[in-house]
Amino acid sequence: MSSENRPTVLFVDDNQEARFLLEKMLDGTCEIVSTASAEDALHVLSERFSEGAPDLFLLDIRLSGSRSGAELLRLLQDFGLAEEVPAVALTTYAGPGDREALLEEGFDEYVSKPFRREELIGAIDRVLGSALPREPPLK
Repeated sequence: MSSENRPTVLFVDDNQEARFLLEKMLDGTCEIVSTASAEDALHVLSERFSEGAPDLFLLDIRLSGSRSGAELLRLLQDFGLAEEVPAVALTTYAGPGDREALLEEGFDEYVSKPFRREELIGAIDRVLGSALPREPPLK
């Protein structure tokens, strides 16, 4: 956990607006480190998190570039990071069986887009064991 007792989340989404909105949505609740691709996420992990992993991976499934969010999760599993750090899938895939398929891939939670703040906070809270601050700090 960060020094302010907020969990650090590595958020990967190729949509700049989605990254901006999620950062605003979780402001005061989590420290967000966001990247636009799986490749950028791997770079950030080696640079920013070389001393310790983030508290949570929040991965969009459909990423532009050579790897999807599910493929990134498999790489993280290969590195042993996915065993110690929970992962939440964010996806527009909301058809029958999609949730189960992503959970079988190794994700700990699933949130379909579009989502409300309460849905996202609930998923993060469940995988982190209620580690989120109850109230955002006053500004």
